Amino acid sequence: MTGMRLFCLPYAGGSALRVYHEWPALLPDGIDVWPLELPGRGSRMAESPCTSVDGLVDDLVPTVLSALDGGPYAIFGHSLGGLLAFELARRLEHVHGRPPAHLLVSAYEAPDLPTEPDRDHLLPDDEFRARLRGLVGTPEEVLDNDDLMEILIPVLRADFTVSNTYRLTSPWLTLSCPLTVFGGLDDPEAPPHTLRAWQHRTTGAFRLRLLPGNHFFLNTERALLTDAVHTALAADEADVGRRRGRRA
Repeated sequence: MTGMRLFCLPYAGGSALRVYHEWPALLPDGIDVWPLELPGRGSRMAESPCTSVDGLVDDLVPTVLSALDGGPYAIFGHSLGGLLAFELARRLEHVHGRPPAHLLVSAYEAPDLPTEPDRDHLLPDDEFRARLRGLVGTPEEVLDNDDLMEILIPVLRADFTVSNTYRLTSPWLTLSCPLTVFGGLDDPEAPPHTLRAWQHRTTGAFRLRLLPGNHFFLNTERALLTDAVHTALAADEADVGRRRGRRA
């Protein structure tokens, strides 16, 4: 496929550079993977983590705008990254007039579903660590390392605060681009029945793709997921080609 810049956002506590470091080798050369590092982790470890969606989007917008080269771009995000990808895409389209060619959301339930507010971010450290263990996304050797967890827990608490305090505003500001949503068949955090309502967040084409695995199928089914991402982006390119052919 022709050039497509793919901005990628990580799950809570994750470093985008680490989470997506294998993606360039798994995707074709025409897809240019751009991990978006969030404050408080990875190469931005010295910065304070942010506790709101708006604050993180404020942080990300200048980076994305400066990286655009006039060609098409897409945004992918997993779990918390999926929520950020959605709000980043809305800001870029409705404030800056630079809509993405495609939004890809993974393992995050539709934002307008009625749900009970979570208070995980307020748990005492031992209960918070148990909550992380239940998500089976943090290695046991990390969870059992007190010195490492002392560093990680403030970042994770900030990310959980972002998700737990988020409420959809201005629901009429829908996206115009295609939206593909990925879910894990055995994901208790974003089960399949919570994903189809994402179709109301765009006026473009909507696709739902379910993959084997739990909440972290991003890691366990990496090759299958990247193949599905490629398929989704290639379908857009084929649609554009057919439309051009009809106009010729």
